[in-house]
Amino acid sequence: MEATKTDRCDGIEEILRIIERLLGENGCPWDRKQTPESVQTYLIEESHEAAAAVRAGKTAEVAEELGDVLFMAFFLVRLYERKGDFSLEDVCRLISEKMIRRHPHVFGEMKVNSTKEVKENWEKIKASEKQTSGKTAEPVPDSLPALMRAYRMLSRLSQKEGEQWSGLPQQVRQFARESDELASRIETDDGRFQKDLGRLLARLVNIARLKGYRAEDVLHDFLRKLE
Repeated sequence: MEATKTDRCDGIEEILRIIERLLGENGCPWDRKQTPESVQTYLIEESHEAAAAVRAGKTAEVAEELGDVLFMAFFLVRLYERKGDFSLEDVCRLISEKMIRRHPHVFGEMKVNSTKEVKENWEKIKASEKQTSGKTAEPVPDSLPALMRAYRMLSRLSQKEGEQWSGLPQQVRQFARESDELASRIETDDGRFQKDLGRLLARLVNIARLKGYRAEDVLHDFLRKLE
């Protein structure tokens, strides 16, 4: 049975009460020593564990791991609140405004005909937001797993450089050519092997992306069959 609004609010309030107790004067010495810089590491770890549970289809574990992620997110917000930087209400308001702004086809009058148009509009709105605020484009975090980071970077490049990264037939032809070139140098490594192998891996990530797959998920699925 789906939780009521009161149940959800009570659940969130309970987490906040626990965090306040942990950080209080008579709370946990370890928790009281934490900083945003130390907690972000745990947030990353918990997020990876939650993602692994989702991929494995272990529903009970997903619930537990998402609880860990939720707790670390609230814990991190509370540390900033105690410094006077921002509040939980600020965080909720900012994300709500962003989601409404980036979904004009749901909350506004815009009409879309495909998920592709949704993604294109999202990127346009995102770029407009940065231009208005004066922010520069944020780099793809280097803390991401390499395949995920490649997916994100290549998605951006395909929007800027057109066919160089977005034409599937061209990408497949280049992959075939580069594979042959790499194979010819396996026995006589001339120092370029590592660089060319990296390019080939990126090309595969991009081909998967253009076919609608994420290489990270595809590889995880394959590795699971080997276990």
